[in-house]
Amino acid sequence: MDKPFKTLDEQVELLRRRGMGCGSHAQLLLLREGYYAVVNGYRLPFLDPVASGRADDDRFLPGTSLDDVHALFCFDRELRAATFFRLMSIEGLMRSVLSYVFCNRHRQTEAYLRPQSYSRQRDYLRGEASFEGDLEWMINTLEHHARGVEAQGGAGATASPERRDARTDARVAHYRQNHDGVPLWVLFNELTFGNLKYFYALMRREEQEEATGRLWEACERGGTSPLTRKGVFHDLEELVAVRNTCAHGERLYDYASEETGHRSYRELLGVMGRYLTPAEEAKLRSEVEALAKRYLHEHPRLERALVGVALGRA
Repeated sequence: MDKPFKTLDEQVELLRRRGMGCGSHAQLLLLREGYYAVVNGYRLPFLDPVASGRADDDRFLPGTSLDDVHALFCFDRELRAATFFRLMSIEGLMRSVLSYVFCNRHRQTEAYLRPQSYSRQRDYLRGEASFEGDLEWMINTLEHHARGVEAQGGAGATASPERRDARTDARVAHYRQNHDGVPLWVLFNELTFGNLKYFYALMRREEQEEATGRLWEACERGGTSPLTRKGVFHDLEELVAVRNTCAHGERLYDYASEETGHRSYRELLGVMGRYLTPAEEAKLRSEVEALAKRYLHEHPRLERALVGVALGRA
């Protein structure tokens, strides 16, 4: 069925027919934020399932207003911002620890361009069938950034399309022009979080095991690291996906991951907490709690939407 274009007047009229209250500012709100982003993205907690079933169309719970739906949209925007800020810290942690562990064991400046510097096929965390294509793609990607050589396709290229454009970081350009090669810790600034996930998967088993300890140490956690090489990889898969959710403005408040089985934002906080210092984790939890309380105080009808988020301390 085609979805014909609707003017702002028609959009407001449609919402009113479906039982949503719309004030005099509704048109400006929809013009500024977009009907699809606000209504299609955040209407579900406000729908009346019985009335919607009878009408075979959306029907909103009595008393629902566009302001309620927009408040949930704004809450989620602020939640993404707080989450993304901490994800940037985790990404920085990964850049530092992975480059340190690799370079400590491979002292040649551009050892990362040698296939023998990486995992054995049978140890590859993404499976033996993906190993050759992913390794070729990773080395080509690194060579592209280190020497300006265009990266070629491979299994990883299809799975990780978020490669940056051809611009060169000034630090990388400096090493190209003034030194014999570009060290990995410099080159890592050119890679995306998704690239780092693949790099970690391709590291040798013993290097991954060292990295788990270094990650725990860097986060100021005491005792023996409970992190495992496979566990870190699965966490990276989830964190990269959430990073992209935040960057692209997708819904986060009702977070769920089919891959990990996590069904709430609270569970996501547990994953992030493994790669934050105790102080950073506590601050993030506090920020999220305060954000939820503020929105619930100003917009009580959001309780229905936020009850499933399971925010708060574990």
